[in-house]
Amino acid sequence: MSVEPTAPTAADQTTSDPAPLVPTDTPVTTREIAEFLRHLTELRGARGGDPTERAAFDHRKTELFTRLAADPSTPTSPPAAERHTP
Repeated sequence: MSVEPTAPTAADQTTSDPAPLVPTDTPVTTREIAEFLRHLTELRGARGGDPTERAAFDHRKTELFTRLAADPSTPTSPPAAERHTP
């Protein structure tokens, strides 16, 4: 019998576990943004929440924003204000 730890399996991860790190040259997908926002909503529902869970979320946020900043297709200026005509 081995006492060495094993790698986590898919069953070990909860729904709010952040995805593994993705290289910064990989574009962010809409699915990743949707999952990030779902995770944020889940955290907001648990007021006072778990500090470990919050740290995992902050790590995920940093990774996602870093990839967005590195993506040349990400707009660098805010969208123009829309003109509403009656």
